[in-house]
Amino acid sequence: MTARNPPKRRASSRERIERILDATETLLGEQGLTELSMYAIAEQAQIPPSSVYHFFPQVGDVLSALAERVFVELDALLQEQAELAHEGGWPALVERIEARFQSYYQANPAASELLLGAHELAAVRQADRQHDLQLGQRFRECLETRYRLPHLPHEVDIFTLALQAADKLLAVDYQQHGRLTPPMCREATRLVIGYLGVYLPVVLPPVEAP
Repeated sequence: MTARNPPKRRASSRERIERILDATETLLGEQGLTELSMYAIAEQAQIPPSSVYHFFPQVGDVLSALAERVFVELDALLQEQAELAHEGGWPALVERIEARFQSYYQANPAASELLLGAHELAAVRQADRQHDLQLGQRFRECLETRYRLPHLPHEVDIFTLALQAADKLLAVDYQQHGRLTPPMCREATRLVIGYLGVYLPVVLPPVEAP
């Protein structure tokens, strides 16, 4: 008796969503935002367009979901720095953190196009601003694990502002050159350190070990 082939397992909803996001990431990195369409995403993901529309009614919805995945990866970069041993003062730590963010963008053209590109996707911009607040808080916590910070103003979040200012420089660079260039990356790092230096002395006392 000939054995029957086992039935082909249907991809779960989570798997199909990830395929859609992976396809969008590939297309965004290769072609940019202007060439992106639901049918192109479906073709790249090798699934019917109806499946894409089932999970994401519009291209903007796919991009918002992809942005959330990028945010998780950026958070992980900062978490890595918080957990790693580090020698030197806070400017050296900030330089290392900013270098990791810049390297991430350089290695992920889709993330650069999505967060640094010249588009006006309101949902993505709003999500990016909200994530900036969270990333700024984690940035502060990263420094607080090593150094005793002085009294800082309550009316402004200097850590979020520093990251946003650096991202603005990187966005201008990306939009002008289609990539991040070393000179502007250096300037973005200097901007973060210089701005924070208005509030933080060059030498901060370390947090005493418990």
